[in-house]
Amino acid sequence: MNHISKFLPTALVLELVVLLMAYVECQGDTTLFFQSAARLSGRISLLCFAFLFIYATLQDYTKPDRAVLHITYILTRNFMIIHVIHWVLLANAVMRSGFDLVPMRLVGGALAYGMILLLPFILKEVKNKTLDYKIFKTIPLRLVMPSYLTYVWLIFLMTYVSRVNGSATHVTGSMGAYTFLIVLTIALMLWRLYMLWHKRKIRIASVSRAI
Repeated sequence: MNHISKFLPTALVLELVVLLMAYVECQGDTTLFFQSAARLSGRISLLCFAFLFIYATLQDYTKPDRAVLHITYILTRNFMIIHVIHWVLLANAVMRSGFDLVPMRLVGGALAYGMILLLPFILKEVKNKTLDYKIFKTIPLRLVMPSYLTYVWLIFLMTYVSRVNGSATHVTGSMGAYTFLIVLTIALMLWRLYMLWHKRKIRIASVSRAI
C-alpha cells in the first residue's frame, strides 16, 4: 500500500522532468514547448494507465473487497490527475498549432476523458459507502472496469497508430518511439487476454473438481 501511495508524487516529479526536457528541446519556441511537453507527458499517462491496467486485470471485480476498491480508486485517481495535466499541455499545443480539429475524432477522446474523470469519484463513493454497492450493482464493477480499461486502451493505441500512419497532423517525436509504444500497448492487451483466459480456465477446473 505504501508503494501505491508514493506513485503519484513520483509521477508528478516525472511531469516536472518532462517540462524541463520540453524546455530544452523547444529552444525558446513556445508552440514547440507545448507540443513536446504534451507528447512526453502522454507517455507518463501511459505508464500510470499501465499500472492500473495490470492491477485491475489481476483482480476479481465480481466480489471486490474494500482493499481492492481502495487501491483501484487510488490508481484511477492517480491516472486521472496525470492525464488531466497531459490534457492541459495538449490543449495548449493544439491551440498554438492552429490546425483544424475533426469533430468526429474529438468524440472518442472526449468520451475517454469523461470516463477517466468520472470513475475515481464513483469508486470513492462506493468505497466510502456513500454510494451503496447494492445501488451500484445496476452498473457493476465487473462490467465497468473491463469497459473502462478496454476503451481507454483503445484510445491510446489509436493515438499512436495515427502518428505512425500519417493521419495525425503536426506530429513531433520519432516514428521509432511511436512504433515501440504501439508494440507495448498491444502487448498489454495480449497479456490481459491471456490472464483472463487463464483465470477462466482455473474457474472451470474448480467447478469440474467440485462436480
